[in-house]
Amino acid sequence: MSKIRPALWSALALVAAVFALGTGAARTEEPTMSIREGVLDEIEIKALILPKDSRVVVRPFDASRADLGTAEAGDNQKRVDAAKMMQRESPDMLADALVNTLELGGAFAGAKKTADAPGAKDLVVEGKIVMINPGSRAKRMTLVAAGKGKSGIGVEGTVKNAKGDVLATFRHTRHSGIGLAGGDYVKFLSDDTKDVGHDIAVFLKRWATGGDLHADAKK
Repeated sequence: MSKIRPALWSALALVAAVFALGTGAARTEEPTMSIREGVLDEIEIKALILPKDSRVVVRPFDASRADLGTAEAGDNQKRVDAAKMMQRESPDMLADALVNTLELGGAFAGAKKTADAPGAKDLVVEGKIVMINPGSRAKRMTLVAAGKGKSGIGVEGTVKNAKGDVLATFRHTRHSGIGLAGGDYVKFLSDDTKDVGHDIAVFLKRWATGGDLHADAKK
């Protein structure tokens, strides 16, 4: 079912609703649409349509238990320092990037980063940062190791309504691998974090407007 387009998905929802009414069913379990390697790496959508008049509320993602990648070994202090710094700063950095992208216009332009209780029509985006990997500057500088030593930020998250019902789950990772003299650890990780926030915002906008969730967020 991973290749079902938004228009067809809506049509199937209508058929399911008509069937439920015709059979007197009180409520049927909505099917899940699975998307891989689209606007995000992995998406499971449980709600067919997002109300455009909703506001998106973004919670900073928890990074306290993130896998620190090449910094885990503790044998390179610059990697350790960068990973620890991003463990502190990436939650707000990601949330700000997500909100800033939504505020550019279109669906959910009134998005807000807050810990306040959501309003009745709010959608809550929250999750955790599961990977903060500084990678390796040495490998990024070596041509024979092209593609290796990349930094990376990985997340898992949910989109819920104000009642706490899960409307979607997602996983996503962004990497950086090219930079002068192997690049700066904090700069790479910061760029990765902001890219993840941007991509999640693009996903929300396309979902709300019937856009193509199978296309890369850059398109």
